[in-house]
Amino acid sequence: MTTVNSDMVIYNQLAQTAYLERLQDNLNVFNQASNGAIRYVNNVIQGDFDQKSFYRVGGGIEHRDVNSTAKVTPKKIGAGEMVGIKTPYKYGPYSSTEEAFKRRARSPEEFAEIIGYDLADALVAGRLQYGLTALKAAITSNPDMIAKGSIATDGRKALTKGMRKFGDKFGRISLWVMNSDTYFDIVDEALTNQVYGESELVIYGGLPGTLGKPVLVTDMVGDNDAFGLQAGALTVTESQAPGFRAYDINDEENLAIGMRAEGTFNLDILGYSWDASKGANPTLALLGADANWQKYATSNKMTAGTLLDLSGTP
Repeated sequence: MTTVNSDMVIYNQLAQTAYLERLQDNLNVFNQASNGAIRYVNNVIQGDFDQKSFYRVGGGIEHRDVNSTAKVTPKKIGAGEMVGIKTPYKYGPYSSTEEAFKRRARSPEEFAEIIGYDLADALVAGRLQYGLTALKAAITSNPDMIAKGSIATDGRKALTKGMRKFGDKFGRISLWVMNSDTYFDIVDEALTNQVYGESELVIYGGLPGTLGKPVLVTDMVGDNDAFGLQAGALTVTESQAPGFRAYDINDEENLAIGMRAEGTFNLDILGYSWDASKGANPTLALLGADANWQKYATSNKMTAGTLLDLSGTP
């Protein structure tokens, strides 16, 4: 039996339903687990950039002489711009003969469901990869927010070096992001320095190994990198309706079905703007270039977070 266009509608619906179910489950868990530091949202955004203007004031109170009649000099306020960048992506195409599923006593519709689930997983991982790449580049463009240390040498003090970058606002750090080796180095260090009390309770220097902060462990982070992020550090917005298409492949020996997808998401990094002069539709390499990002926040305490350089280089 030849697959016709009406069948493709069924395949599209099956794939999209599987995609949406898996994606929603992933996003709900991720947004909650990241303590608000990395957020995945949906919002249609026109154009290549998400540009927002704002005022710079940064004022403070001063002494007022109640016995003076002197003139006062007005102070100027400034303006700045926040720029988020739109990033396009594609997925597939993948194809399969109908025979491949029929020989296994399965419906070809199962192919659509498999692709839908895989696209959702790939999109969550891909967004994180692009987001972390941009995050590292943005923070690197601001050397004041780079803390250098080593877990082997400094132990958990390597984390407090990062927290120091926030000064009296260190409590804003809500999430550590690091790879698995770094995470287990911290756990190992905590176990080595454990203090045993009565009833065989283990106290890690009075604090958990990661100083009471949750950790996102992903090997997308480099061996010598870790992040200390505050809430809203990275926002990934699905800024256009994604496209998902199933289509006939009728010019091969066996009847086959093809599937592919495409979409777009915006990256916004707290306190940093994409340099619009560097163009639109950036590749992963361009997102990872620190020269393409610039700080717009007046205070470092209002930026995404700190980058921990754990190479041990002073």
